[in-house]
Amino acid sequence: MREYKEDLLIVQKEIRLQLLSFATNFDFSSIKAVLEKEKEFLEKIERLQNESNNHPEEHFFRTYRYLLASIFHLLKFAQKELNGEISNHLKAAKTNINLIDLETISYIEEFKENIINLRLNILNVEDINDVKNIINIFSKIQIPFISDFPKQKTFLYEEEYKEAQIPNKELINVLSFNLFIDDEPWPNPKILKPNVSYKISGKVNLNFWPENYDKLIIKPLSTTDNDWYVFSVPFIQFKKNEIEYVIEGNVIFKYPQNSIDDNICIKLFAYFENDSNKKYPTLIGYDQLILKVFDFNSHQINTGFKMMDKAAHEILEKINEDLYIDKEEKSNFIKLLQGVLNYQGFSIQHGIFKNVDSMKEDVFRDKLIQHLIGLQYLGENITKEGHLSGGRVEISYNGIIAELKVENNISDRKKMIEKYQNQPVAYSSGNSKQLSILCILDLTEKLNPPASPINNISFVSPKLHGFQSEDIGYKSGVAVVIIDGNTKKPSDYSK
Repeated sequence: MREYKEDLLIVQKEIRLQLLSFATNFDFSSIKAVLEKEKEFLEKIERLQNESNNHPEEHFFRTYRYLLASIFHLLKFAQKELNGEISNHLKAAKTNINLIDLETISYIEEFKENIINLRLNILNVEDINDVKNIINIFSKIQIPFISDFPKQKTFLYEEEYKEAQIPNKELINVLSFNLFIDDEPWPNPKILKPNVSYKISGKVNLNFWPENYDKLIIKPLSTTDNDWYVFSVPFIQFKKNEIEYVIEGNVIFKYPQNSIDDNICIKLFAYFENDSNKKYPTLIGYDQLILKVFDFNSHQINTGFKMMDKAAHEILEKINEDLYIDKEEKSNFIKLLQGVLNYQGFSIQHGIFKNVDSMKEDVFRDKLIQHLIGLQYLGENITKEGHLSGGRVEISYNGIIAELKVENNISDRKKMIEKYQNQPVAYSSGNSKQLSILCILDLTEKLNPPASPINNISFVSPKLHGFQSEDIGYKSGVAVVIIDGNTKKPSDYSK
């Protein structure tokens, strides 16, 4: 016989929510705080395993325990590597993940496939850079919740069973979601496009359907006004003796967000309904969608040149994926980058540096500053020749640094960037910023025609002192903009 155990269900939910919170915001600087909870997590899993002793659920919780043990060993391996210490934690991580008996995982086929994939990735870990990928994969696994556990006592008579029940205790109605959006797991942060109809699909599981109710309604709640999207999932009609229901619907987001806006959270709520009443169940599982609505064809980043807009969008996406940046810093960086890219396009279009084979950096700086001050969104906030970290800063906008260089000898882009990329990082770090801009005027001889300007826009993350061989929680990034000068008339390249 089995019984619903709310306290054990809550334990599972607490574990998953804490793990998701850690995994979706993972950086190496948070390892210590996570490892402090290792004992607590493993003790909770052990309790769940003991509650399901000698029953199929025990295999599931044993798998869960080996999985968490492997993850914690990977984090310890990363921690030791960061401290320059040798350890056996990587071997221990692989040993634990190999202890999982895949034949006993019989709950959800997709869960089994995800565990197989995760195990393969863990077995292939070679260095600290692979750990972040493992955490990302782990965060996307939909781990099932178990609510019905085997009874610890067998009752011989119905009267004895009734006497054992706690009087006046209401049986709690529980509903769990297992949802997908366009066949991707529901809870992961997603970049979605405006005015596109996305398919919602999945299953809803109940511990029981309450008496005298004939419909289950599912509706969304967001952190903003609901008018900007349309969420459509038909109500679920009661079916006798069924506690699992398939749902299908769609969602459309009407408008794009601003490039620097934070993710939006849409959380689902549900209720049973009859002609006169509503009843609200307890929700578990993946009941929220974290997303950003973004249109790469919009002009939220507007340099005045479509090709430069595309490059700026790509840089912003790299920042959003790889760096944890304060929203205000990101906004100021984008504004200054827009201005520099506008000047790149302006210089190329009007041949500002055509046949110019020599120019002092001060002159180049003054030309660029004059152009930037004329842009309405920058204006008087552009400053020059500040002093920071013992050096002279070329251009500053609300703390964001743009370092300017004139190159007369090196034309190879990789070598040129490597030559100059560290200086703007040193300035930005001295100003407690992570982002900076490097603008290089290339005055080398042009034996061949210049490339499309989008090839002269890139984003790099130089190595930092003390972190030459490891990933780092708060990286620094440099947007590199190269302006081709000393160019010829198009007809000159055919001579």
